[in-house]
Amino acid sequence: MNWLFANMAETLFIVGLLLLIVEVTVLSFSTIILFMIGASFILTSIFVFMGLVEPSILNALFSVAILTVLLSITLWKTFKNLQNQQEDKPVTSDLVGLVFILSDDVGPGKVVQHQYSGIQWQLVANEDIPAKTKVVVTQVDVGTWTVKMLQS
Repeated sequence: MNWLFANMAETLFIVGLLLLIVEVTVLSFSTIILFMIGASFILTSIFVFMGLVEPSILNALFSVAILTVLLSITLWKTFKNLQNQQEDKPVTSDLVGLVFILSDDVGPGKVVQHQYSGIQWQLVANEDIPAKTKVVVTQVDVGTWTVKMLQS
């Protein structure tokens, strides 16, 4: 136990590194505060090593607390924006490419119901497609299939 206090800079660095590893690998930046605390521990260890902070538990914890608050204030918005980034890519579905025969006419302004796998799907199309025509599903949205005429 004496070794931990005699080597304060190394101890703080190891604790900070462990917190960063847990934040990045286990939690995937879901709790930003662990990242801030880990970075504060590492900065405090550098300050202790350089002699800017006296190597005592009270000074180290005080430094970690102040640095955590400062890092949180300066980096919070950046990390929140990093978490909230989303990719707007179309939903892929195994239903895209499904081929079937229409029971009713479908087209712009005409919405037709189609029963598939126990669900009533609304069929929409950008062109007029008569009944009894083979169509393929090109896009799947919530409760809606976009279809087009199958080219033979």
